[in-house]
Amino acid sequence: EYLSREIDSWKFPYHFIDFETSAPPLPYSIGRKPFDVLCFQFSHHILYQDGQLEHATEFIHAIPGECPNEPFVNALAECMAKHKEGTVFRWASHENTVLTALLLEKTHEYNYSANITDHLEPLLTGGERSMVDLAKVASKGFYVSGSGGSSSLKKLLLPTMAASERLKKRYEQPIYNGINFTNHQWWQPAENGTDNENGSSLLSVKDPYSLLTMNAGENTGVGSTIVADGGDAMIAYDTLQQADLDPNIRVQLEKSLLRYCELDTLAMAMVVQAWQEFLEH
Repeated sequence: EYLSREIDSWKFPYHFIDFETSAPPLPYSIGRKPFDVLCFQFSHHILYQDGQLEHATEFIHAIPGECPNEPFVNALAECMAKHKEGTVFRWASHENTVLTALLLEKTHEYNYSANITDHLEPLLTGGERSMVDLAKVASKGFYVSGSGGSSSLKKLLLPTMAASERLKKRYEQPIYNGINFTNHQWWQPAENGTDNENGSSLLSVKDPYSLLTMNAGENTGVGSTIVADGGDAMIAYDTLQQADLDPNIRVQLEKSLLRYCELDTLAMAMVVQAWQEFLEH
């Protein structure tokens, strides 16, 4: 009942937003302090009322020695200015916390224009277009066997995919196209069922995040170029700050970061698509 009421309050098109950030103990650029949050990447998917899904926008800024925050804010504001209609979603509090801090930040490096803040301040808690926290929605209104009761996106995605016929039908064909994927098959059968918390093998689908490790990078002298979780993303950004980094490794790392962040917002959309299906039945 709660989930149904919540979804009824949302407006199409749906916008799914995810940030990647780092807080290095040693600043990478002049004017920053230890553990300042650096927002170097975001991804944005749109789910339309007719079911069409679009990876509409992405941003990454990992130039060595340059603070990414100002270009990040400018790119996000441009994105929201283009897409003024529909509900905006985040997963957990991170995006709200980070964006709040960015908009409050006044340094000698930059000062945001009213036009930029006009597009972004409404997304914050209490704003007229406040981002909906899907983790909170999941915690209060959704349980699926295999999740262990977690509201973590990565803990929910796999059992949700296993429980949803809609996701299976939609993503078992190699037809997903985003900015970083072409004709990709996200629903792939697992060779052996994955045990859920009850010990039964109900999860017969591969974790989409595990697919990122396939042909996505290689081990190099600076470590792996594969990015498959948030920790990998922070390490990748740290590596990209090396001015003398091999150009080929730089390209591989940025590609892996883009693929990972795209999957994060796709995963959010997948969960919502499954919720729609479950409520219909």
